[in-house]
Amino acid sequence: MNTPGPIPSSVRALLPLCGAENDHEALGACRGVGRKLQAAGLDWHDLAAAIPASETLHNVQGSGSSWRRDNPVGANRIRPFDTYARKRVYTSRQESEHRSRVRYCQSRPWRFSARERAFLADIARLHGNLTIHQGDWLALLTDRLDQELRTAC
Repeated sequence: MNTPGPIPSSVRALLPLCGAENDHEALGACRGVGRKLQAAGLDWHDLAAAIPASETLHNVQGSGSSWRRDNPVGANRIRPFDTYARKRVYTSRQESEHRSRVRYCQSRPWRFSARERAFLADIARLHGNLTIHQGDWLALLTDRLDQELRTAC
C-alpha cells in the first residue's frame, strides 16, 4: 500500500483563507486546497490524517472548552445542511394565496414570456409548498402584472 507523500506547503498558505468571511473566497480557497492536494496525489483524508491529534496538542493550545473535544464523534452531531431543505417554509394560508396568484397570472398568459409561463405551469402542478426562490419569483410576476394593469387603466 502506498504511503501518502508530504502535504504541499502551498496548502498551508491556502488553509487560513478557508475561514474567510466572504463565502466565495472561502469556497475558492477550499477548492484550491483540493486542487493542490490532487496534484500531489493526495486527498482531503490525507490532509486530515496529517494533522496531529494528541492530547498534548490540546493542552498547549489552551485549556478552554471546545465543543468538538468535549463531545464524542457520534453524540449531538450537527445535522447536514440539506436536512432542512424539505422543511415547510410557508403556512397553509400562504400556500392558498400562492395558488390564487398562480391562477391570476395564468388568466393573462400573453403578459408573460415562455419561460415565465412554463414556471407558472410547473408550480400550478405542485401539490406541496413552494421554495423561497419560487415564492419570490411568483411575487415578482404578480406585482409586475398588477403594475401593468394599474398603468393601463
